[in-house]
Amino acid sequence: MGLFGEAKPKRIVAKQYGRDSFLGLANPIAAFFLLGGQGMKGQLRSQARVVESMEKDAVSMAKQGYRIVSTLEYERPALGIRYLKVTYELVDPPAD
Repeated sequence: MGLFGEAKPKRIVAKQYGRDSFLGLANPIAAFFLLGGQGMKGQLRSQARVVESMEKDAVSMAKQGYRIVSTLEYERPALGIRYLKVTYELVDPPAD
């Protein structure tokens, strides 16, 4: 709800998933403990959580009348950085 009535939904929405992978640059010790010290296994579990979160949001956004227009993956494997940017576009506003 907006300040003076119903707010119009945004036409284009961009969401980012996995930005917490930048934590490895800021604090390698904290990243080690968050990944459980398991290296590649921890990274794979983290990536699985990111994909699961992205899929849940895609379903939620579809119910609100959005569709996915683009998905971009940014990755720097040597630094352990990987995140996704998903752009949604409003196609069919929900009828409430």
